[in-house]
Amino acid sequence: MPQHLPSLNAIRAFEIVARLGSVSAAASELFVTPGAVSRQIKSLEEDLGIMLLERDGRGVRLTAAGKHLCNGLESAFAQISRTIVRTRQRLLRSTLRIFSLPSFAATWLVPRIDHFGDLAPETDVIVHEKFPTTDTTALDADLIIEWGYFASNTDMLAEKLGDEEIFPVCSPGIRTNGSLAGAPLLHYEDTPYPWHWPDWPAFLAAVGLDGIDATKGPRLSRGLMLNAVREGKGVALFCASVAHEDLVAGRLVRPVPEHMATDNGYWLLTPRHKLGRPEIMIFRSWLLEEIAARRGAQAPPPPAAPGNNPRARGGLRPPSRREDHSGSSRPRGERRSVRK
Repeated sequence: MPQHLPSLNAIRAFEIVARLGSVSAAASELFVTPGAVSRQIKSLEEDLGIMLLERDGRGVRLTAAGKHLCNGLESAFAQISRTIVRTRQRLLRSTLRIFSLPSFAATWLVPRIDHFGDLAPETDVIVHEKFPTTDTTALDADLIIEWGYFASNTDMLAEKLGDEEIFPVCSPGIRTNGSLAGAPLLHYEDTPYPWHWPDWPAFLAAVGLDGIDATKGPRLSRGLMLNAVREGKGVALFCASVAHEDLVAGRLVRPVPEHMATDNGYWLLTPRHKLGRPEIMIFRSWLLEEIAARRGAQAPPPPAAPGNNPRARGGLRPPSRREDHSGSSRPRGERRSVRK
């Protein structure tokens, strides 16, 4: 069972008297009279059944028992003070929980997250992986970064982070001589249907490249593809947002100029009932400004097609019926509407 504790006011008064060596000084710190402090000390001594202070003409001094108690109280009150400070700091801090597709988080968001930390140091950011098959409505999220084609509704604000195009990339060490014929092609194994991501046969047909065997090559999960391309394992299809930083840094190159237009892209989804939170508004503004600034950093252009200007052939548009993660369908051109 819990043991009886003396009055905390009396304990506090004793600790201050012991620290300052004066009843009058302790009274000033506590904003009470010296008599009130003396009564608190006497009450504590009676409760413990021992003398804690000896009084003489020059003031007070600790008894052996008083010294023992004082040593323990100093560390105890210091710990209480630190706990109170941390509690107050925690109350002043905010947490921002972001769910992002791993591709965007790894190549764009996480490398810049310290920039947001400089802007909002009182906000703790937690970034979770959001996989394409995860039901968006089931997430306990403040913000979601998703790939697709969305529309705002009464529950969710949808903001597109920029137009996208899809094109082949590879490491500079792969020699293609401006052609994909004979190049090692890497295939995605796990692209979900709602993304409408093209495989190699669909891409080559859309941009009008013939005579290329698009059936050979290893099949990799989406999370493994970027490292495989960086390490020179082959050529893969990427969207501009994911490939941009590697292209600017020279880690990747575009071996051919052909690219495919797409209506899909990365979107920032914000639950409307959370729009009033300052940290969410600050993050939204910061993200959109960073995206705009990124567009100003131009990646090296792809090689020009012989006798032609770099061009987009074909395009990726929503099919006649669209499916969302729950299996519902929509007419062509209708955006996915996300509920929260």
